[in-house]
Amino acid sequence: MTMIGLGSQKLEEELSVRFPDARIHRVDSDSMAGRDYYSVLDDFARGQIDILAGTQMLAKGLHFPNVTLVGIISADTALSLPDFRANERTFQLISQVAGRAGRSEKPGTVIVQTYLPNAPAIGYAVRYDYNGFVQDELKHRKSCLLPPFGKMAIIRMRSTRYERLENAAKVMRTRCDDIINRLGLQIKIRGPMPSAISRIQRFHRMQIIIQSPEALSLQKFLAELRTQPPPGSAVGVQIDVDPVNVL
Repeated sequence: MTMIGLGSQKLEEELSVRFPDARIHRVDSDSMAGRDYYSVLDDFARGQIDILAGTQMLAKGLHFPNVTLVGIISADTALSLPDFRANERTFQLISQVAGRAGRSEKPGTVIVQTYLPNAPAIGYAVRYDYNGFVQDELKHRKSCLLPPFGKMAIIRMRSTRYERLENAAKVMRTRCDDIINRLGLQIKIRGPMPSAISRIQRFHRMQIIIQSPEALSLQKFLAELRTQPPPGSAVGVQIDVDPVNVL
């Protein structure tokens, strides 16, 4: 069995084949381990490196006047993540990476490679249409009561044994339903469900997503929930209010 990926290492190999005379350097967490990131950028700025191939480490805050071509590979990767901010992150990434080209008198060209050219986030980013993207995205957020139109919290649970985690998650869901019914709160619950990244190292992960149209209901719910005893032994519980992601 041969494992073939689409990561930065594969990109570096393809560039070496197509541009054998170019000085190519890969920039990602693996290649930078034990190396000075800024010395690599200095070499690139001085023209000692022709092509930088890397991950999102190259997306933000870099100013190279001589860069005239930027290629964004697999620009739609984030869109496949089960996260309500997937469109937002995709738009941000493309806009940020595209901004690395043409930063001086020399014009710049940006090439976006994607399997989803009709995805709104990609289309708006290619057209530099920030207002259009925001209006479209907010329309979807509002219809689902997602931030900023609603409040959200995630109860994240983990354990080294899946059966123990599953039982504790069911207990937690029962407690949540009881609190909502007893206090008459405007809250919607989703789960328990396996997290998008269902296992990290030795730990299985599950989550319960809490949504409310107002902050007060969520505050009352969490205040009551925190008075409850742990739902099970050897099960870690973390409550994330206004989560950055739902992964």
